[in-house]
Formats: sequence, structure tokens, C-alpha cells
Amino acid sequence: MVLDTEHRNAIRAPVAGNIRFWLWNEAKVANGGEISESGIFLRTRDVEAEGSHVTVRIELPGFGAMTVLGRVVRTVRGGLLDVAGMGIRFLDLVPLQRALIESFVSRRMLPELA
Repeated sequence: MVLDTEHRNAIRAPVAGNIRFWLWNEAKVANGGEISESGIFLRTRDVEAEGSHVTVRIELPGFGAMTVLGRVVRTVRGGLLDVAGMGIRFLDLVPLQRALIESFVSRRMLPELA
């Protein structure tokens, strides 16, 4: 559990546009999110159960696209103050993908969210 908190505090950057993800054969779309080297938060009301494995197709403008496997580690149902979505921890990033994400984030950093 401490590990999840540490990852959540990683520096993140916004990712705009539609982000495709799959649960088994079922394709779904999220409306943007925030990315860090350890994972991504997808803005979607179509959340999967924590512990589920999903495949995510991420397009980073100016840095290319990648498809990665992830595990849902946090879900947010949404409300007046919270955007609905799910936090996904990356499971299979190769060093090149991690380096691309780090470069993307360093150019578009968000302040740490409490």
C-alpha cells in the first residue's frame, strides 16, 4: 500500500484527447488523463475493478505512441469535486518507453496533487 502512495505522488503531466484501453477484447475510450513514469490516470466513468488488468494505448504528442499492460490500482466514481476515472500502474514498460514518458512529463509537468 505504501508503494501505491509513493507512485501516486510521482510527478505527472496531462495527456489530452481520447485514450483507448481494453479489458480482454472489449475496447473502451477515456477522455484524457495524467501520466507519470509509473502509471496513468484515465478520466472515464467506465471504470474497471481494482486489480483488473487492462491494455492501454497511449499517444504522447511529439513523442510517439505505445501500448502497455497495466493493473487498475485505484478507482474514482466521480462526483461534484472528483473526476471519475481509474489509476493504472504500468506493468511492462521497456526502458525506451519509460524514457519517452519521463521526457514527456518533464516538459509538461503538473504540480503534485494532494
